[in-house]
Amino acid sequence: MGVSVREIPLKEGGFTFSLDIYHKGQRQQVKTEIQTERSAGREYKKARQQAEAMAAEKEAQLKIDPAAVFLGKERRGTDFIEYFEKVMREKKNSAPLYSNALKHLRDFNGTKPLPMGNICQTWAERFREYVDCLNLKGTTKNNYLHGLKIILNRAAKDKLIPDFSRNLESFKKNDVSSKFLTVEQIKNLEAAPCKHPAVRAAFLFSCFTGLRVSDLEALSDGDIQQDGDRVTVRYKMQKTQKWERLTLGAQALKYLEKAKELHKDRADNDSRALVLPSRTHSGKILREWGAAAGIPFNLGWHCGRHSFAVMILQNGDDLFTLSKLMGHATIAMTQIYAKVVDETKTAAMDKLPSW
Repeated sequence: MGVSVREIPLKEGGFTFSLDIYHKGQRQQVKTEIQTERSAGREYKKARQQAEAMAAEKEAQLKIDPAAVFLGKERRGTDFIEYFEKVMREKKNSAPLYSNALKHLRDFNGTKPLPMGNICQTWAERFREYVDCLNLKGTTKNNYLHGLKIILNRAAKDKLIPDFSRNLESFKKNDVSSKFLTVEQIKNLEAAPCKHPAVRAAFLFSCFTGLRVSDLEALSDGDIQQDGDRVTVRYKMQKTQKWERLTLGAQALKYLEKAKELHKDRADNDSRALVLPSRTHSGKILREWGAAAGIPFNLGWHCGRHSFAVMILQNGDDLFTLSKLMGHATIAMTQIYAKVVDETKTAAMDKLPSW
């Protein structure tokens, strides 16, 4: 009995890893999605360690439930996303929970198939890391994770995968006070190098509009309108599906014009105002950019929204105004930012000299 890691050369260069499984005369090869090159140095070492972690997990599963590991080829090839959709149709009373989890699962996986044979705890932990990088509230992250865990539990009961969903750790509640940027930090970001100028422009635009990344992605040329001497954005908030209108300030217009300049060569049938890469890719770009600018936490899309809210209150505007700008259903949702501003005021008072 055992599981070993094998390196398989790829036609386009580099190689991928597979897991060779042997148990009481049964053999099975499971391909992984991990790809790297030997010349990659640290990246190769990291990829190899990831493959070995998957092998160790598979070997542990082999000791507990060999039958679950040696599933039939047809069952192992079942597409997990199609299975997810099937179960979701059966559970109509909790549609939003599953549809939101499925949306982020698709963003994480991309357009390629997701065979049931690839679903293991290591894969689920990678999805959890992806969700963690979205910089949403802990409750929202847990909702996404909970939706996935229910489907994983159902798949385990159907003998399609081993039962590991209970091992996925829930998220802790986010501390918003540590996830917003000061004006000085935004200026540092603006001055720091960023690998993707369109991501840079979109994030800075978010800092001065409070738009979520889903709203940035959905924003089209037709949503941007001239209203006298002002420019407004009329958009459908993706989270609530309600229409909102926002008048842009000078700084927001600056970044919008920069985005327009970057996208001048886009396809004729592409009406997106902000052309962005996948969430996974853009999340990595933001983290690297934030680190280069000296931001003391992992930069994520939602940080722009937090920063906008805190700046509005620090400039003396009231909670009701902010609630309308953020598109919140109630002021209670906005009050968390008032607490953050009170804490920054207290900290400022504590810095005054005393003798």
